[in-house]
Amino acid sequence: MNRTHQHLLANSSLTLDTIDLQHRAYTGDADAQYALASIFQKGINVARYPKHAFYWYQRAAKQGNLCAQYKVWMAYLFGDGTEVNNKEAEKWLRRASLKSGKSTNSVVMQFLNTGTSVH
Repeated sequence: MNRTHQHLLANSSLTLDTIDLQHRAYTGDADAQYALASIFQKGINVARYPKHAFYWYQRAAKQGNLCAQYKVWMAYLFGDGTEVNNKEAEKWLRRASLKSGKSTNSVVMQFLNTGTSVH
């Protein structure tokens, strides 16, 4: 079994929408990868798996998904699903900030203060 397969949802009670989302994430859809990461991060109808969430956020972030880039930044900053790595955190914050049409400060404050998504 390759590394990607371990990050797929393996539950026979999944809805058809979640199965479709999983398939789209696996085949490279960045928005689906972000959504699947959110499912793992929040534990929506599955056990909460921060490492799996980080894996999918990172895949989406590498494809340019802005919200995923901020989630990867936060994961490296706080060690959620990965080891704390300030150098990587800084890299992802810079990458997301360059792409963001919103004020970086307002996006960062939204993540830090409310924990809500900017998606």
